[in-house]
Amino acid sequence: MVKCTKTPLLLAASILFFQSVAYVFSAEPYPQEEFVANISASAPEWRPHYAYNADEAQILSAVFEGLFVYDPFDLEPVPAIAESWTVSEDGKKWTFTLRENAKFSTGERITAEHFKNSLIALLNPDLSAPYASLLDPVAGAAAYRNGETSDPALVGITASGPRTLVIELVSRTEHLPKILCHHAFSAVHPRDLALSAKAGEKQEPPISSGAFSVASVDGERILLEKNPQYWDADRVELPSIKLVLSDDPDVLTSRFNRGEIHWLAGSVNVSRVLDSASIHINPMFATEYFFFRTTWGLGSNKGVRQALLKAVPWEELRSSYLIPAKTLVFPIAGYPELDGVSSNDPAEASRLLKEAGILNPETELPLVISIPEADSFKKLAEILKTAWEELGFSVQIRVIPYGTYYNTLRRDDYSLGITSWIGDFADPLSFLEMFRPNSSLNDSGWKNDAYEQLILDASGKKQTKDRYSALAEAEKLLLGEGIILPVAHNPSFNVIDLDGIAGWYTNALDIHPFKFVRFVAAKPLPGVAMAVPGARGL
Repeated sequence: MVKCTKTPLLLAASILFFQSVAYVFSAEPYPQEEFVANISASAPEWRPHYAYNADEAQILSAVFEGLFVYDPFDLEPVPAIAESWTVSEDGKKWTFTLRENAKFSTGERITAEHFKNSLIALLNPDLSAPYASLLDPVAGAAAYRNGETSDPALVGITASGPRTLVIELVSRTEHLPKILCHHAFSAVHPRDLALSAKAGEKQEPPISSGAFSVASVDGERILLEKNPQYWDADRVELPSIKLVLSDDPDVLTSRFNRGEIHWLAGSVNVSRVLDSASIHINPMFATEYFFFRTTWGLGSNKGVRQALLKAVPWEELRSSYLIPAKTLVFPIAGYPELDGVSSNDPAEASRLLKEAGILNPETELPLVISIPEADSFKKLAEILKTAWEELGFSVQIRVIPYGTYYNTLRRDDYSLGITSWIGDFADPLSFLEMFRPNSSLNDSGWKNDAYEQLILDASGKKQTKDRYSALAEAEKLLLGEGIILPVAHNPSFNVIDLDGIAGWYTNALDIHPFKFVRFVAAKPLPGVAMAVPGARGL
């Protein structure tokens, strides 16, 4: 809907009145147009096996699809390329039947063999794909991913027919459909699988298995067009999507105010948004936290970690955040409440240091706090630096550009890093997975057999309540070991006028599958009557 503050209110109301009458009583669908959004300042990593951040996840939701997709409202798994499925009585064998009309954008049929090859490629140990360990419940997957076996035939993923995919698990995994909503588990065309094998290289736009295809990419925009080969094309209403690539908040906000952009999910100057009702700030299944690199230096010493946490002025560290965090997992319905990390006791910190054998902190290795280049992170690091220097440590703050920061987190040259993590699926495991001993997401390097056993025990629980209870025990162990410093549960921030747009909902993962988005008739302004056929006079 075009916005113009100079249009007289009466004229605007009249225009809206006649538009509403025309479309509400029309037998034709509401006219669709190109949907314009700003999500990122750059093109995404097009290979779903490598794509890592939230911006990429949103864009890839248009181009790729797997067995399931997220329901846009409640994030529950919705059948996608999987038409149906059965689960064995012991919960360890899942058999999926694929849709007969599922096709790539080339017109080629998507088969069970394509899915098998896509999932096996994700596990390729040479790729070190970030989400590969989420398939560890699959029989043989962890061993193949870690290079312990080299035969992909030993992985419990088989195609027993063109439309039949069988996944065999080592233990009951009730949340498997939630995992399979993620873009990393999409159907990938053989051409793109071959390109993906070349780790570290940026690739050309992919062949689509989703609702939209990539029409063009340049430095300023990405154009996506409706994929006519998509199995559910009849219910995809947007003809195209234009993704504006920019991080200029003033320009983007002005364009939104003029109606040139429908959705701002990237940069925005909130003070200049003319329609405050278009601003949506909501709690998100996300946590910002510091973590210790535990594979070397002082971060490897549990006693030192616990002492450092006792010296943190938590109230000051979390003071600038809307939702301060004491735990890793965002509190969701049914998940047990934990005390979390919040105790500040410098005297106890000194006692714990002596107990850990640190009698003269000045003689120890420096504590290196590694952060991305941002004023907000620098402020947090300065708070920690001051607190820990009072204990006698030498503390250094290392600032790394955003573009390369996350590629440095597996190095043994820093003590403390920071990350802002959004759950990849609506389950506590999406946070706890990052600290499992063999997880491909484990930047801390922490390994704890008791923690892993609690995660495994949880996977075998049939009831959600029992499973959550076991996962909460794992989180309690993680917090007690002093691995992380929870800072905040980040809210989602979007600017979109939902009066005229349907299929887009605020949700805990801040993921909004494009296939469900559509334009609808805007509601009449307050006080404007709707005409009814046959009615007399107003």
